[in-house]
Amino acid sequence: MNLPLLLVSALLAASVTPLALAEEIPPDVLVKSISEEVIAAVRHDKGIQAGDARKIAELVEARILPHFDFRHTTQIAMGINWRRATPEQQEQLTREFRALLVRTYSGALAGYSDQVIEFRPLRAQPGDIEVTVHSQVRRSGAEPIAIEYDLEKTGSA
Repeated sequence: MNLPLLLVSALLAASVTPLALAEEIPPDVLVKSISEEVIAAVRHDKGIQAGDARKIAELVEARILPHFDFRHTTQIAMGINWRRATPEQQEQLTREFRALLVRTYSGALAGYSDQVIEFRPLRAQPGDIEVTVHSQVRRSGAEPIAIEYDLEKTGSA
């Protein structure tokens, strides 16, 4: 695994809280499905494999970012400083955080080379609003990297 994918792994573990949960799809199935879709797109698109920044950014925008609540995630990342920011500053911070994620995911996908993601069984109780999906990225000749996806059920679900 190269450095960009390691960076995404660390970013995922620290700051994708929350992802929106689809009402009828269990959280672990949702995360696995998104991961498989993105990996399949990378494997089948020569432009993405060649590092075409536009195609990679389009993939990130279409498949990954719709599952983020950027305002809430930025608020968590900012901690107490979020309340100190004006509404305009909060909006700007949210936009910049989103741009950071596009660049980070794009860099990771540009460096993808057949790593395998294994998902652990979900440990959640019926009615849980917040859950963590545990996974590991396995790569040849190296220790696996743990990634935790913190999800929160949102909307009218």
